[in-house]
Amino acid sequence: MLDRIHLYNFKAARSLDLPLAPLTMLAGLNGSGKSTVLQSLAAIRQSYQVGQGHGMQLGGPLVALGQGMDVLSEGAKDETITVAVLEGDTEYCWVCEALPEANQLKFIESPSPPHGFAVNPHFQYLQADRIVPRTLYPQADQQARQDGLLGSHGEFTADFLASNRDQSVSEKRRCTKECGALDDAMWAKIAPTPQLLDQVAGWLQQISPGARLRAELLKGTDEVILQFQYVGQARGLEPRFYRPTHVGFGLTYSLPILVACLAAPAGSLLLIENPEAHLHPQGQVKMGELLGLCASDGVQILVETHSDHVLNGIRLAVKKGALKADDVRLCYFTRDVSSGDCYVELPSVLPDGQLTNWPDGFFDQWEKSLDALLD
Repeated sequence: MLDRIHLYNFKAARSLDLPLAPLTMLAGLNGSGKSTVLQSLAAIRQSYQVGQGHGMQLGGPLVALGQGMDVLSEGAKDETITVAVLEGDTEYCWVCEALPEANQLKFIESPSPPHGFAVNPHFQYLQADRIVPRTLYPQADQQARQDGLLGSHGEFTADFLASNRDQSVSEKRRCTKECGALDDAMWAKIAPTPQLLDQVAGWLQQISPGARLRAELLKGTDEVILQFQYVGQARGLEPRFYRPTHVGFGLTYSLPILVACLAAPAGSLLLIENPEAHLHPQGQVKMGELLGLCASDGVQILVETHSDHVLNGIRLAVKKGALKADDVRLCYFTRDVSSGDCYVELPSVLPDGQLTNWPDGFFDQWEKSLDALLD
């Protein structure tokens, strides 16, 4: 598990040293450096996935960062880029020269062997622009299917579900009928087993009550069909299945995150952008709780969010005892307009879910707007 990350001259991070935890939440204004942290780790991973570890691969299936001139920090004092991570007392450091027009930056220094996140299959990076409702989704190639990859946009999620629907979900992450506020009869129709497909349906109750889903490989094609149904709405009739284009946008958009959190083995690293997108506040809170349950079960998560509801879901997981307060790291990013430097403040979560302090601008807009309205 990564304990710390240090970035030098990488995009917005001219010099950034950031402590990490099992669940690290990155928050702050747009352009302040949050995505930079996730992209740095994804770029190192991509360098081994595509470039065999010979240099920082700026273009590939995880991130498209352009050329050396695009990733070198503005105002950098030299043309070297460093990404370093610390686990325990061991540091893993990658240093490369940012040649302006190169899309693979040769490593001047790299660890041997590299940290596991760069090479082992237990890794997911889910970007903010994820899959949207459509009729069919692509099947994963053999390597992606073997590694259990969902794709950086979640494009292989339907394929993963079709191939792994019977995978058992860890007990800590399972959704119960109490979470869905459903009676025994309805819960037996929606999520009767601890298997992945049923547990995804269970967590979907926080987004759209009654929803179930199915994913099937279309033989003789390179595509997968994904459909949703609503249990209990048609009396005496078998509920029909609908295309994703005929149900709420948030179901499909959140699906890769639900699957990643429920299916990830202990020891995995998940990088997630904006899990709150297209979700009602109730769904955002429950998404935060699921992230907490997943992190408490041996999976390391770095999540970028603009949602105070996701934050509150994490805090509730701590207050309920499902997640240790020390296993959460809150990082609030700001950027100095005159110098361009990014800075990070680190409020802590207490065991009762409260915070040690609220930096100015850290999810306080509701109070500021209310004060202005009441003035």
